[in-house]
Amino acid sequence: MKNRLASILLTLLVSFSTQAQIPNGSIATDFTLTDIYGTPHNLYQYLDEGKVVYLKFFACHCPSCWAYHNSGTLENLYQNYGPEGSAQIQVLMLENDEFNADAFYGLGGYTQGDWTLGNSIPMIDVEGADRTIFTDYNMTYYPMVYKVCPDKTTTLISTSYNTSQLYQFADECPGTLGLEEEAASFDVFVDNVSLELVVEQPAAIKSLRMFSASGQEIQLGNLAERLDISKLDGGVYFVQLETEAGVVVKKVFISF
Repeated sequence: MKNRLASILLTLLVSFSTQAQIPNGSIATDFTLTDIYGTPHNLYQYLDEGKVVYLKFFACHCPSCWAYHNSGTLENLYQNYGPEGSAQIQVLMLENDEFNADAFYGLGGYTQGDWTLGNSIPMIDVEGADRTIFTDYNMTYYPMVYKVCPDKTTTLISTSYNTSQLYQFADECPGTLGLEEEAASFDVFVDNVSLELVVEQPAAIKSLRMFSASGQEIQLGNLAERLDISKLDGGVYFVQLETEAGVVVKKVFISF
């Protein structure tokens, strides 16, 4: 009960915090933590692989955390750009409540629901000596989201951003995401006259996927030099090309 009261007090006092984050540009503290399914995750290993890592600090009892969770913003990011997508981004969820492991599954009275339903992001029940991570990242409220670039610098990210914006923020990390030399040899653009997506060198591309700004995948049919997009709404879209060298992501804008 004492630990739960402390967690509630942390939530209530957030607006009075004089330092709500570690300064942007700070070097991320490394950690190795095991998720609720038994898989270990080492931050620096992901960064050394060139991945951008999003860390979400949350608590199972927290209503605003539950609302953000159910928005699907990070889940869409993880599905499209995580290990089962382009493998450019990793997302980790770190839970603050102590001695409350059943809460992940919606059990007990100190949770907003079953956090595992519809979720594929690794969730970590942080206990014992590992809880120093909350001090390392100065977690003074939740949900709190940090972007960590491969150069190990951190940036606090607003939970108001959508999936597309999170990808764009990740793409701002130096030397990441876009395989720059490979990307230069492929081009994808919108032909606003024929209402088609034009793909140069389709024979060199193993697969092509297109996503809306909200992270929804668009079904385009078989890969070809020209793909019909006449039924799509105007706006920003992301085209993910898989080549022999890796994955390239191109941003296109439909204006018709």
